[in-house]
Amino acid sequence: MPYLLYFGHVNVDVIMHVKEFAPIGESREVGMYESRIGGTAYNAYKSLKNLGVPVKIFSVISPEMEDEVEGYFVFDDRNPTCWVVTDGREQMAYVYQGKWNRREELSLDYEVLQDFDWIHISTGNPDFYLDIARYAKKIGKNIGFDPSQEIHYVYGEERFIRLLELSDLFFCNEREYKRALELAGDLLFEKTIVRTEGAKGASLYIPEKGWLREEAFKVPVIDTTGAGDSFRAGFYAALYHGHSLQDALRIGNFVASKVVSNEASYYLGGGKMFW
Repeated sequence: MPYLLYFGHVNVDVIMHVKEFAPIGESREVGMYESRIGGTAYNAYKSLKNLGVPVKIFSVISPEMEDEVEGYFVFDDRNPTCWVVTDGREQMAYVYQGKWNRREELSLDYEVLQDFDWIHISTGNPDFYLDIARYAKKIGKNIGFDPSQEIHYVYGEERFIRLLELSDLFFCNEREYKRALELAGDLLFEKTIVRTEGAKGASLYIPEKGWLREEAFKVPVIDTTGAGDSFRAGFYAALYHGHSLQDALRIGNFVASKVVSNEASYYLGGGKMFW
């Protein structure tokens, strides 16, 4: 039986490597660029599969992407695309959403949600996700809410709070955490919070217990692209294999460390290193 249904983007990522970011009105040289498949759902999916977690995804894709992933799809003529500018440690992105912006064109047979223990809601359409979350909660599923960078420009207070109230876990990084506090205030602390903190590691907030923190693994950082998605994969893999939330935090850090140091292909083969 599948364990996790992961909602989010499968993008064509155009990644541009620069020495420094340009201020508005200026330009900088691109040292190298590459195109590859990425996105919140795709990055996590690949790591989850390598870690031995039964997973499917929901996404908007073009037909030629169908063989790359297993799950449920809305097809679009042009695949969602993300242009990422990175200096190796920080990044900024511009996203072409396609049908993700059109709630009336997004559909899923909600009965498939019965097959999964966890529903993870990442980047995408908030109105569609509200419908998904309501049904998932009605049938007793666990929900992870993870708006990622879209918390800054897609979500207003009302939609954010409504999805937060339906969730069991809230995922964020430090910047997204600050935005979540602006949107929800103390309501945020009614939920378990998983917060990634880059080179410092990650923290876990559990209501009535407070914060726990796990240090990052010290590795040479080659590229942080996809680190947050791989952390989430490690976190869910730990839960799937029966580990505690704090152990999941530590394992998420470990998986992310192998991705940023470009050692993931060695360490994540079949997930045997952990289980």
